[in-house]
Amino acid sequence: MKTQIGEKNPFGTNRYGFLWEVLNREEKGCHLDFGAYDGTVIKKLAETGVIEKGVGVDLNKEVVSLSESGMPENTSLKLIAAGKPLPFDDDTFDSVSILDVIEHIHDQESILKELYRVLKPNGLFIITVPQKHLFSFLDLGNLKFRFPRLHRHYYVKKYGFEAYKHRYVDCANGLFGDIEKEKMWHQHFSPRELGDLLANCGFKVVSFDGAGFFFRPMRALGYALPRSIKGWFRGFVRVDEKAFAKCHLFCLAAK
Repeated sequence: MKTQIGEKNPFGTNRYGFLWEVLNREEKGCHLDFGAYDGTVIKKLAETGVIEKGVGVDLNKEVVSLSESGMPENTSLKLIAAGKPLPFDDDTFDSVSILDVIEHIHDQESILKELYRVLKPNGLFIITVPQKHLFSFLDLGNLKFRFPRLHRHYYVKKYGFEAYKHRYVDCANGLFGDIEKEKMWHQHFSPRELGDLLANCGFKVVSFDGAGFFFRPMRALGYALPRSIKGWFRGFVRVDEKAFAKCHLFCLAAK
């Protein structure tokens, strides 16, 4: 990872740490996080003073309804509907982020063009995705597509049939697990592919960064390790994130 992570950065050498460093500037503005889930990242950005105001949006009705009341005064969490325009005027936000979300979405250009619309001219756009590299085939997020029966057996055994039915049969929120039903694959991008996608939606790429190399085999190994040494093992993951830039792809762009 090329980006220097400061001592005050609460996230460390990951996509959230990259976002925090980009936003840690003199001009504090209004930030939108698309795919914010429960708003944890927006809250932390506001608490550490790198944004003046923050809005998180997400499709998950259950999570948003449980979390929206706990947001700080200068932040909010809003439910959005799939395929609908965002409930904001043109040129509303000084910065926009979409972190490890676009790879789950079928119609990527529609989402990116909508985010471009609500971003102010010269505003900052931060996007992160899985990066194509040597160990992409070990992405555990694609096991449910490669080996559906094995995935079902494991998931039912661990969480129960009703939980499996809710996520992978009923497809709550239009998602097969955490992937849109129309997509059915956890996509990885090269820098060129991501750059071309952003250019097609009007963005200008400013810079690329990334983190990790051995993350995917290390993550797979981590599931097999006893709990007593998992904390120790996470130290190796952090070293990997800092030393390399091949597994996760981070991009700063502008309008």
